[in-house]
Amino acid sequence: MITVHGRVRATVRLTANGVDGACVVASSWSSARVFPRTLAAGVTFELETAEGELYTIDPFEAVVVLPVRRRVVVEDTRTEDAWIADGDEVEIEGELQPARGPARPVLLARRLSTPAGGTTHLIPPRSVTRGESERIEAPVAAAPAALPPVVETPTSAPDEPAVITEAAESPASSESEQAPRRPKKKRPDSSGTPTPIQ
Repeated sequence: MITVHGRVRATVRLTANGVDGACVVASSWSSARVFPRTLAAGVTFELETAEGELYTIDPFEAVVVLPVRRRVVVEDTRTEDAWIADGDEVEIEGELQPARGPARPVLLARRLSTPAGGTTHLIPPRSVTRGESERIEAPVAAAPAALPPVVETPTSAPDEPAVITEAAESPASSESEQAPRRPKKKRPDSSGTPTPIQ
């Protein structure tokens, strides 16, 4: 028998009605329910110790002590709900099965409890049934989408046509646009008639 302390890492969520978050073991008690009044369900979950060791926890043959987290009274019927959620600190006593291949070691729990005080549900051994579960997918950061190229539309007066400028110009064209234009020379008349003196 070994005893481990650690934090619950839920990779599978117990689909319990009305329980927020990733719950791994839950129980409900009702004053209107015939014996046994307390029902419990759970899933296999992971435990991470303070040293960073990971264990797979099998809670189905353990005495389970759950903290009561909700009480409701409806028409003289009292109900209580207790559960262990993702991130809870728990203490587990059990038998360690050695790891097989790449799988991590499995701890067959004989006692599972939360150190927090207050009202609890005590579930006898082999009373935690395998509940319906769903796998929790780790959030995946989406790759940033490629942004479309930015097209700038030049603004112009209503009567003037829009002028489109190219981003890159050849050196020859830029020099020719910056140099002032020379006035054209008049060609001499080929007919031989002398030009009038101005």
